[in-house]
Amino acid sequence: MNQNIPCHLSNNLEFDCNKKPSFITDRAKLRTLWPGIVFGALLFLLGLYEWLDMFRNGGEEMMPKDTVLVYKPIFAVWFFDLCFAVVGIGMVITNILLYLRYNKYKFVGKKVSIIKRPVFRDKVVMSEELKNYTGVRFRVEFLQSGFLTKNRYVIELYHPNPEKIVPLYLSTSANGVRKKWKEYARHFKLPALINVERGLKVIELKDLNKSVAQQYKAGLIKDEYDGYATLPSSVSFVRKRDKIVLKVRKILWDAYNLLAWLAIIMVGFVLVVILTNLENFKEESTSTIYTLAGIAVIIIIAAVQVLFRKEKLVLKKNKIVNTHKYMLFSTKHNQMLKKDIEEIEVTQNPATGRFFVSIISDDNTITFGAKLPIEDLKWIKSFLIHEII
Repeated sequence: MNQNIPCHLSNNLEFDCNKKPSFITDRAKLRTLWPGIVFGALLFLLGLYEWLDMFRNGGEEMMPKDTVLVYKPIFAVWFFDLCFAVVGIGMVITNILLYLRYNKYKFVGKKVSIIKRPVFRDKVVMSEELKNYTGVRFRVEFLQSGFLTKNRYVIELYHPNPEKIVPLYLSTSANGVRKKWKEYARHFKLPALINVERGLKVIELKDLNKSVAQQYKAGLIKDEYDGYATLPSSVSFVRKRDKIVLKVRKILWDAYNLLAWLAIIMVGFVLVVILTNLENFKEESTSTIYTLAGIAVIIIIAAVQVLFRKEKLVLKKNKIVNTHKYMLFSTKHNQMLKKDIEEIEVTQNPATGRFFVSIISDDNTITFGAKLPIEDLKWIKSFLIHEII
């Protein structure tokens, strides 16, 4: 597997081929950082106010003298105030640093000029001939956003040196991604590339518009499905009257899930400690604490739902539907007409090294089977191709 995966900074970027001079600035958008900055500042001010007020009043209001010997809190009140202040200032500083770093790319003649500004290192300047770029690559990344995972769709001008790879399109929306991929490949007159389990796959421009069925008729892909092969243990296969359902049998945990559970346990523990020590806080602070506790409880419930989510593919006569099954309900996440599908491949998430199946059309992308064993994903790929052609 080719590991030439650069670190792009934005989740919303688009290169305008018709704009002169042609340049791109890849940096985190300020509008996405403002909520973290504002919330962090509020946490810092709340914690600082409570912390300084306790020292100013000597703590008499929080701990009556006649109960000092009877009641001993697990943690001193000032500890929670200090935690609010530290977490808040940490959020503010982190989001500001995320905005200060950037990468700039400028196309001048037959060269591309690259400027990279890290936060704690010197600015890096380099240039490269456009003829040394080998193609326009499309890939899908899984981004961890708190307890949630979302897809980031990446189109980039590919170079063997990851430091010289140029982002052309970054988005968390699958709408029109393959169409953009085709446009950039034609603009730069380069083949389309996609990372699959066997390496970097090259797609010639003339084949980009062909559906899976057309590729099969042209001999570009083969039907390798074996109906007598053993069904993968990780997949549930059910044929119903008018549809076929593929479902991931069980929840698979990874490092991100374990970190999420650790965060849930820590937040839950802090909530319990705070709510059992409310008598130590001033009356005007309890309403704020209850509000924050309510928000935290809602986040924990939502996080648990997400952590127990299972994926399901429903194959109907003319379309494929991707649904997410939660503990208490199910949602239709995505759908695609079979005749519009132009690519089915086993691709990789560079952040975790795990593979998943990508089902791609001009206007949409469905990802399925993240964390499943690669051999099981190959079976799913061959089955889907068999059903479509």
